[in-house]
Amino acid sequence: MFGAWQAGAWKAIEPFFQPDMIVGASVGSLNGYALGCRWTGEELCGLWRRPQPRGIGHLPDLVEQLVRERPLTKDFAVVLTDVLRMKPRTFPAAEVTEQHLVASCAILGLIPPQKIGGRWYADGGLLNPLPVWAAVERGATRIVALHCLPEIPSVWIEPFVKAFRGVFGYRPKLPDGIEVTIVKPSRKLGGLSDALHWNRENVDRWIAQGMEDAASAVAGAEGVRLNISARDCFER
Repeated sequence: MFGAWQAGAWKAIEPFFQPDMIVGASVGSLNGYALGCRWTGEELCGLWRRPQPRGIGHLPDLVEQLVRERPLTKDFAVVLTDVLRMKPRTFPAAEVTEQHLVASCAILGLIPPQKIGGRWYADGGLLNPLPVWAAVERGATRIVALHCLPEIPSVWIEPFVKAFRGVFGYRPKLPDGIEVTIVKPSRKLGGLSDALHWNRENVDRWIAQGMEDAASAVAGAEGVRLNISARDCFER
């Protein structure tokens, strides 16, 4: 549900920046797919405001609605994690199906991995929550990244996630000449329960915060530029 923050952030950024390509992982794959179908910021915010009473169990239905409403018209790619090899894999638009989007959001223990092409795939943000490396591999040189989860929303899970990423994390070196802008929440969005269950009050608050955080990033700047180290993309 923290994807609502990304929707608000995009609504604020949209007038200043139009991407040539979109790459998404985890909930970013859903928002990224919508942007690849040319949803406006207002429409994307409306998507997250739609009641989802079954919590995270509604995900396949949400994905089905998303894919059914409009076709992709922009360059898009989604990142998944091969759970047996513990390696990330990027799928381009021509290969992306509903199953790929569900797989990219398949948090281990909550949503079962998806079998695609004979291999099992799960959450695309498992090894690295911000797939800047995938955009670079696809030729991007100027990147705006919306990082809705710079902090793990549970003090109990956080040590295990950090230890896991310390062993299996995917953090390739950023090439020279790549400009990266990271927009992330200025304050914690909520806890684990908030992330898993739809709540209109939370959604409205996250959208507003996303707009505020992104507006701060573009205020007084030409385009979207921040003095944030690109290493954040690879070490958090």
